[in-house]
Amino acid sequence: MKTIKYLFAVIATLLSFTSCEEDGDKIYLQSLSGNELIASTTDVTLNADVAQQIVLSFAWTDQTIVISDENVGTAAKVVASLEASLSEDISGTVSETETTSLSHAFTGAELNTIANTVGATIGQSNAIYFRLGSATGTNIPSAYSNVVKVNVTPYEMDMNTGIILDASKNATGETLYSANADGIYSGFIVANAWENFYMREGNGMVWGNIGEDGKPFVLSNESTQWNMWYPNASGCYYVTVNTQDEEWSALHVSSLTVSGLAGEDVAMTLNESSNEWLATFTADGAESRTITISGQGELFNATTGTDSGQSTSIAFAMNGESLSLAETAGSINVEVPQAGECTIRLNLSDPTNWTVTVEAGGAEIPVTYPETLDVVCYSNDGSETFMTTLRLTDSANGIYTGTYSGEYRSEINIVDRTNGVWYGCDPTDNSKLSSADDKWNIWFDGSGAVSITVNLSEMTWYYTSATYPSSLSIYKFEDNTLGDKVIDLSSTDQEGVFTGVLQGLYNYNFKFVDNNGVSYGDYWDDSDPYGRELVNASDAGGLWIEDENGSKWNSEVNLTIIVDFTTMTWSYTENN
Repeated sequence: MKTIKYLFAVIATLLSFTSCEEDGDKIYLQSLSGNELIASTTDVTLNADVAQQIVLSFAWTDQTIVISDENVGTAAKVVASLEASLSEDISGTVSETETTSLSHAFTGAELNTIANTVGATIGQSNAIYFRLGSATGTNIPSAYSNVVKVNVTPYEMDMNTGIILDASKNATGETLYSANADGIYSGFIVANAWENFYMREGNGMVWGNIGEDGKPFVLSNESTQWNMWYPNASGCYYVTVNTQDEEWSALHVSSLTVSGLAGEDVAMTLNESSNEWLATFTADGAESRTITISGQGELFNATTGTDSGQSTSIAFAMNGESLSLAETAGSINVEVPQAGECTIRLNLSDPTNWTVTVEAGGAEIPVTYPETLDVVCYSNDGSETFMTTLRLTDSANGIYTGTYSGEYRSEINIVDRTNGVWYGCDPTDNSKLSSADDKWNIWFDGSGAVSITVNLSEMTWYYTSATYPSSLSIYKFEDNTLGDKVIDLSSTDQEGVFTGVLQGLYNYNFKFVDNNGVSYGDYWDDSDPYGRELVNASDAGGLWIEDENGSKWNSEVNLTIIVDFTTMTWSYTENN
């Protein structure tokens, strides 16, 4: 209507100037003629991999509104519309895409939508006809271009499934589910601490975390996005990716308990390889039982960030025929097959169908180990002095390693904070761990830095005099792979301490690598918010420059880096 009003204004003005002229002097608009339409290709096969890529482009010749008197201008503009139909005469169901430019490009998702709109057959090549209609107003007949035929093979767009991608954007085989196809996806995923991931929708849209410091759990589909990442605890997470609100969350499931199977509640254990919780129990007989499943967890979202989750209750209930999360634990009916030892399994691997089953016989319950152990010293007054943290370096065998150099050498316990277990030593053997009431405190002999190794699968521990590398370098670390060397560090007069100057554009994660090829990163947990502790575990994450003021990413830096293997820490100072 705005265009028509402009035209009316132009015409009224022209009439005011020519009211005394003869009819032959009247000014008029010249009618539009058809454009020449050109397509970039004549054959397109669509799938989710090309959903966000340009797959078809059109261009056409320009059209200029001409007035009989070249001295008179007009505000009228040509409005063009690309029309698509399964009929060469552009009849039946027609898709229209309005444009004011001289070209238009369609992504795979956009072209797939057009194909579905006009009624194309999924999985087959369909002749779709395109033409350009141009007009100077809604009430003015359009001028049409030539008709262009493009063979398009559309695909079925699954907007119920969110595909989890790794840090390199390769499919992991894990999925989330959106029951209403409304852009809100959820499901249970087993993940490592600080594991990186993205999610891809059926339309090809890839979601990650917004690429801004201080905004974890905020979604973005822009090219500047970062990957999403789990907090500092490994295990089972209930993940929600909400593309409507552009936020995501991760609920870490710390514990689950079954009530109603036996005389007392039964604690369940996570089997990470199958994403199921299980427990064994002794049944009274073959019968139907009504049970409840509930537990505790920590919710991480845009409000909490990754440092500290919000303590949250977890409960399951029946929703019709399906198992679902609930505010309070609901009744769940199970069939117990026999008297004697049985196993209950809560399988969470399929986001469309969580199941609870009971089977005859006792299953092997997997052993799970905490992420860290603390080494502490106890004074005569019972007070506790923290010494160092040991990190899980072999999750299959429960092996932990760490380094300590300090004055405390006796009255020592190794503490499992996760499970509330304090380990001392067997009264007859300092190298044998024990959590019994008659345990002794463990001790170190000698002085200087020591390397500590704890093996919980064999209940042993030992220490050796710490040996330090002879050389150290900084290497880039991206997508879990070491890249180019950045700088070499120099040894100092203090054994085990290295230093060097990092100068220039900083825009990469990194690790320290010694002369033996051992790399050192960190896990970035609550006790170490800026990642200054060093860990030589294979699953340790990369390091980056960050302090209480945030990351220095994409800035010019001039820093002195200090690595201290006597304390297994690193630090930096800014140079003037």
